[in-house]
Amino acid sequence: MKNLIGAALMAMSMAAGSGAVEAQQNVVGVWRLVTYTSVDPDSGTVIEPFGPAPKGVLHYTAGGRMSALLTAGDRKRFSAGNRINAPMEERAEAFATSSAYAGTYTLEGDRVTHHVEMATNPDWVGGDQLRYPKIEGNRLTITTPPLPTRPDGKLRVSTLVWERAE
Repeated sequence: MKNLIGAALMAMSMAAGSGAVEAQQNVVGVWRLVTYTSVDPDSGTVIEPFGPAPKGVLHYTAGGRMSALLTAGDRKRFSAGNRINAPMEERAEAFATSSAYAGTYTLEGDRVTHHVEMATNPDWVGGDQLRYPKIEGNRLTITTPPLPTRPDGKLRVSTLVWERAE
């Protein structure tokens, strides 16, 4: 598995390298999520962690701040009308179908590092999230290194395609 993950990282690095200069110059702005897919490096199986129509917004400021919010497109409303009174199962499902974090970012070569200050996943707070951006036209494609991904926690390489919103 290590060889496959290493090969995936090398391929991502080479693909992202061609767009590194553009990413540094053009990443600032607001982006809307178009697609979110993850590939199992062992089997090549592709999944859509937040379903076929995920929603999301990604912000990068010129001052070095960033925030990201992603959700499944088909999230259920709480039966009690709010998260405080909702049954535990509904709250767990709401957590499992969303991801959000914010902090600062640095662009270095073919990578952007998100320095997480707050997140729905408490394990990310105080840590870094490495991403490989590539800009083509009004699209920003961000690829992750292999990360545990929903629904089974297997290591997968995720690709998120964003479209400039402003």
